[in-house]
Amino acid sequence: MPTIKTESIAKQQKITKPTIDEIVINILQDENLANATNLISFIRENKISLRWSSTNCWQLYYKSKRIGVIRMTEKAYPMYILDENSWLFSPWDSHDIIDTLIDDENAKNIIWNNVRLCSNCASCGPGSERMVLGKKIEKTCHGWLNMINPNMETVECIKQIIKIKKNQLDYVAT
Repeated sequence: MPTIKTESIAKQQKITKPTIDEIVINILQDENLANATNLISFIRENKISLRWSSTNCWQLYYKSKRIGVIRMTEKAYPMYILDENSWLFSPWDSHDIIDTLIDDENAKNIIWNNVRLCSNCASCGPGSERMVLGKKIEKTCHGWLNMINPNMETVECIKQIIKIKKNQLDYVAT
């Protein structure tokens, strides 16, 4: 079976701007597919839109505000190198709400275990010191929280983060 080059996929997706549903079933398998599908269903149930952004990447928007990103099998950007059958969720601009509104110890451990450390992949290196849920972490990446191949427990934590961000935007709108 011939391999499709990444640049041809990028060009094709730039033209077609596929839905996440069109791609997820062709990239992910088994537990990763089940967990991604579960999260995508939750996103839709909460009236959050998924907009194609770049190759195998969809931004999450609620009330015209970006709240996160889902990426799959990405090799184009050094900070998001994902292998085959891989995906990630990363919240957008959420460190403040995570720090102030998550008090569940299990969720805290999941978040601490998914903090991305700087690998000097871009001009923003060498990373920065950040307090995450009361814990000082040095050399964090500017895209500091990447939940890669989340298991169901981590998907539930992601849902909690999304609910917090959504509730914050609902409150601001009232």
